[in-house]
Amino acid sequence: MLRKGEDQKAVSYFDRVIAAADSWLAGDSRPRRCIDANVSSTPAAGHAPIDDALCDAHFGRGYALIDMGRGDLAEADLRAATRMAPENAHFANEYAELFKSRREWQAALVEFERAWEMADKTMGGPDADLAARALRGMGYAKEKLGKLDDAHALISRSLEFEPDSEAGKVQLAHVERMRTIGS
Repeated sequence: MLRKGEDQKAVSYFDRVIAAADSWLAGDSRPRRCIDANVSSTPAAGHAPIDDALCDAHFGRGYALIDMGRGDLAEADLRAATRMAPENAHFANEYAELFKSRREWQAALVEFERAWEMADKTMGGPDADLAARALRGMGYAKEKLGKLDDAHALISRSLEFEPDSEAGKVQLAHVERMRTIGS
């Protein structure tokens, strides 16, 4: 539905998944942790185990709300997804993008750093694109914070993970121009 532009319809489906989980977990005050059956079936001690469909529902609803121009409502869902799935670099990158779109550079930097910490840093590995995106995001935030040398280093490093990234190449060229003119 999201790919077809049916954001409102998608939100209604995500609402039902979230409401069902909230009903099922009513009265359980433990923090929720999504369980990825491919990784583990046991959450960290003190956490309520939940199906990763709930994390996907929060993430999907947040993503759809952004597409609908409701970033103000999306933040709670994206934050919930990242907190319930604290090892999901994709969710963390998207949450960081929300702050980037708001020009909240420090908050964006913190969340992109979280995504970087979570991503598998194996060159050519399954998370290479997520690692590169986190590095580009950190570089962008550093650029906006006036730290051009740091930005250059981060974006250059992102190209080690995704050498053919047009976004990375354009971003690096921009930072190089900024450094040349002394901005």
